[in-house]
Amino acid sequence: GVFRDRIVTGWLKGQIFTGTDDDLIPLDHDIQNNIHTSFDYGLPNKFDAANKAIDHFVEVSYDNAPPGYYPNSPGRADMDASAAPVDANGNGSATGQFSRYTNMNVPTYHFTGWWDIFIDGQIETWQLQKKHTLPAVKDKHFIVIGPWAHQTIGSTKTGDHEYLPNVADVMKINIDDFDETNVPLAKALQSELIGWFRYNLNYRPGEEIGEPKMVIPASTRWQTFSSSALLTIKARIPSQDLVVPLKDLINFLTGNGDLNGLNLELAVITPFTNDTLPVGPIPIPNLGPIVADFQTDSVSTIPFTDFGLKPAVRFYVIGPVNDSVPENANVGNYWYGADRFPLVNHIRPRKIFLHKNGNINWTQPVEDEGYNVFVHDPDDPILTCGGANMIVRTPQGDRDSQGQMNFADPLFSPYSMDRTGVIKFETEPIADSLAIIGFSKVNMWAKTNPAGAMSGPTDTDFFVRFLDVYPDGREFFVFEGCVNARARDYARFIAENGVEDRNAPYSNINIGQLYNYFFQTMPMAYVWGKNHKMKILISSSNYTRYQVNPNLPVQDNTFFRRKPGDGQSNVFNGQNMVPRVAVQRIHFSPEHPFWIELPTHDPTYNVGVVEDIIKDPALDVIVFPNPSDDLMNVYVNKPGEYEVRVINMLGQTVFKGTMPDRMEIRAGEFQPGVYIVEVLELNGNGKIVKKIVVE
Repeated sequence: GVFRDRIVTGWLKGQIFTGTDDDLIPLDHDIQNNIHTSFDYGLPNKFDAANKAIDHFVEVSYDNAPPGYYPNSPGRADMDASAAPVDANGNGSATGQFSRYTNMNVPTYHFTGWWDIFIDGQIETWQLQKKHTLPAVKDKHFIVIGPWAHQTIGSTKTGDHEYLPNVADVMKINIDDFDETNVPLAKALQSELIGWFRYNLNYRPGEEIGEPKMVIPASTRWQTFSSSALLTIKARIPSQDLVVPLKDLINFLTGNGDLNGLNLELAVITPFTNDTLPVGPIPIPNLGPIVADFQTDSVSTIPFTDFGLKPAVRFYVIGPVNDSVPENANVGNYWYGADRFPLVNHIRPRKIFLHKNGNINWTQPVEDEGYNVFVHDPDDPILTCGGANMIVRTPQGDRDSQGQMNFADPLFSPYSMDRTGVIKFETEPIADSLAIIGFSKVNMWAKTNPAGAMSGPTDTDFFVRFLDVYPDGREFFVFEGCVNARARDYARFIAENGVEDRNAPYSNINIGQLYNYFFQTMPMAYVWGKNHKMKILISSSNYTRYQVNPNLPVQDNTFFRRKPGDGQSNVFNGQNMVPRVAVQRIHFSPEHPFWIELPTHDPTYNVGVVEDIIKDPALDVIVFPNPSDDLMNVYVNKPGEYEVRVINMLGQTVFKGTMPDRMEIRAGEFQPGVYIVEVLELNGNGKIVKKIVVE
């Protein structure tokens, strides 16, 4: 329920400002012409136009309906496929009974990061595709989540952290190798992104269409090369379709090869003849680099990737980097493959409890510990430092504030952590390690008292930020969550059910009354290493990522958009109200415990079985026991000759053999994790792929 101020207002302003030139207003007298000015909006300048655009999406109510800020706004259907139903024929309909995702029947590849601005929405979109699309493509939607922000996808660097080189193992390239003057195409063509397009656009099972290629169709235009009264020479180039393997085209453009196969047709025209002559194929010699910035090594092949063997979701589990504790060298920093996200198997929800004295442990309060108190000043907010941001800047404004920023940096700590308006909690040094994968859930009890009012309605926000405190004193942002008091029922429904209730009520709270807030955080896969500490920060602002709550009640189906110190006031029940400083109190007691449920990762904890991918129902394959930490047997339901391959989550074959109808595999020799067993019928077309777990 908290308004994402910077990404919404900043992005929309950017769209209006880009290409809008108010210096041309005297020449702009028609909204349909090619001149784009604020005149097109009937406004005097593009600043007013940008604010009108933001208000349209956020604040303005049409036909007495909720404005765009609210989940049940009818305007949401204009931009959100999950809120735009279709009828039985797949056509848009406000009363449709079917998800629009039923129309999305093409394979989709999501590439995102834990600090991408769209991370939660992209996970939800992938889930909806898996749920609603036709069976033919239901298993062809993939998502990859790395340690990235929106602008650092594919990089080993985000925020103040540089991660291990294996971050590039999935994509097969490191974006840090690319810049405006260096585009290593040979590396780019080895990437999984190119492999994705090759698999889906240039490959069909059983049809070997071949290498990716470029086709220049035969020209129908004749070009004149020489002309006189007695002789005219024309040419048509190419005269036949020129089919060039993509690798050959890249090698030609980068000066690493010739270009062959060009056919042309000449026309010789005289007063007495009009003959045509086919010429070719003509080899075009190596002309050197044609595009200077595309200089690269010779491309020998574009590898084929069988995505039928890839897990539906792969994500990077972040661990300690440049750590002083030797035992943390092999903690975290690996890719994990699964059939779903959030995970079901190997996730053990565990509650940590926060205490008034600042401690975090696994023990619920045994007595009423009282309240922790802090002040929320809407005109002096806590500033954003790190997280899922794109255009948020550091307090100094000198660089992007995203990913794992170091809160202990003296440039950041006075604005984000070590100041009034923030209360802190910290664990003891972690004895071994603590791994979480998924969405955490926060349960807190709090009351608010704005200045100048003893009773009546009000509103406020609460933010929870999680840090990793390294033994050397660095304190890195990990993830966060927040809740708007008016949206407490909406937030609770998501935390309890994993989906939203778009019609959940938004209602003001009463001054001085204790309320329970139960809400879900942003997702994360992370490991706190040995001797690290988890630190949790509580505040009521996180600006500029989020709008700062003015501690004012809000009229039903309205929204008050503001900036700190802008002097605005809001009207509630006919009364003009200005932003108020509020005293926030967090309660800690057996009846009102402050706990956070962490989705801890425990490889030995099973709540179900790993789903199988069945490629051919004519065969039946059983892998037993599964999971296994020693010997694993593969059984086939009919005799024959079969090839068996075991493939890890990076697509590497770790075992290969043949069998009649049974095979014993020493799974204990593999690293613990999820693997794929592929059973291929050598004298037929049967094929089955199963997922196994090695413990």
